[in-house]
Amino acid sequence: MSRLFILWVVLLTTVAWPQESETNSPTLTLLQAAELTLARNPRLRSASFGREAAAADLDQAALKPQWSVDLQVEDFAGTGAVSGIESAETTLRLSRIFQSSGIRTGRMSVASALEGQVENDLDIKRLDLMTLLAHRFLVVVRQQELFDLAEHSVEVWKHATQLAQTRERAGAAPAVERLRTEIRVANAGLQLEDAEHELQAARVLLAATWGDSAPTFGTADATLCSLTELAPFDVVAANLDRNPDLLRFASEKRVQEAQAQLAIARQKPDWTLSAGVRRFELLDDQALVFGVSVPLGSASRAAPALRRAKALSQQSDFEEQDARLGIRATLYELYQELLHTRTEVELFEKEILPRADMILNDIEDGYRVGRFSHLELVNAQAELLAARAARLDACNNHHLYLIDIERLTGGGSIWLAPLTGVTP
Repeated sequence: MSRLFILWVVLLTTVAWPQESETNSPTLTLLQAAELTLARNPRLRSASFGREAAAADLDQAALKPQWSVDLQVEDFAGTGAVSGIESAETTLRLSRIFQSSGIRTGRMSVASALEGQVENDLDIKRLDLMTLLAHRFLVVVRQQELFDLAEHSVEVWKHATQLAQTRERAGAAPAVERLRTEIRVANAGLQLEDAEHELQAARVLLAATWGDSAPTFGTADATLCSLTELAPFDVVAANLDRNPDLLRFASEKRVQEAQAQLAIARQKPDWTLSAGVRRFELLDDQALVFGVSVPLGSASRAAPALRRAKALSQQSDFEEQDARLGIRATLYELYQELLHTRTEVELFEKEILPRADMILNDIEDGYRVGRFSHLELVNAQAELLAARAARLDACNNHHLYLIDIERLTGGGSIWLAPLTGVTP
């Protein structure tokens, strides 16, 4: 596992969702979830065997050509003078291919580059899995907040029912006002039940990330509306070089360069040398034999492989440019959305929610003495609840954009620096 990847997990956990739970607490932090996922996720565990296979390929490429033993028997079991085995000639030959040192080195370079490519793919799988984990963890946190808001909504409408009952008993309001608020209480109860089901489903999905069929934790330890300080866009974009999808192009180029060097080395022909002894049964004598085999036209046969490697390398350069432009444009869009969500949250916290709360308090006081109608009371309560729900949506979107930005920057962990001075 790369140091950058570990740093991303730790810093994402520290910034977005602070750890404050004790070891024996039933709560779950994102870091604890990440440790479970890295250790137990079946998909990640299966992917690690690709590394072992690549290491075996490298060992295979390092092997030198093996010796061969050849036994040849001629001129026997024929007719006339060559019937039986009295006239047989038996040759025992030992042979081996002798390659230039560049071919073996080239094979090892290709295998090593492919091993690096496998490691890069494994880093991508880890990063994608951590991104998925962060999304699922965030869903649980959001559903916890929505469940709390649903519980609060029930209490709000119960309080409205009590106000309507008080006015009804005083003869200042018809029973229909109480009945309408009781309907609101019933609807709020249904929303609470739905929020509970959604929360349980989110918890099960989160537990499945590390291979558990059912959650064994209590609550996800996080604060949805705890936002991070934002670094300038140029600082964010500077971390694009850490994006593993872009690093993959470098891995592919190393493979292509190694294949080109191997093609160049194969322009020199392989020599096959053999030596042995031949037995002449008819003469009751033996003699040494020696042979040399050299393929013709090796340089021309290696040329297509060299052209292919060079063409793929040039193609990869343009594909990398296109991918980098696309990723940077996506990053800019996400960054602008991130700025907007921060503005939204600040607006809700500093202006909308305080004013909605003040309006509701004034209308409740006025409703008790008949200055405001039941409709005005209900509308004020509904506006406050809607504002709180919208604030949660803005906070949730803020973290969604942040997670996606972290994925694009390869876990660059750019968000902690303004808070603590730590440089990733």
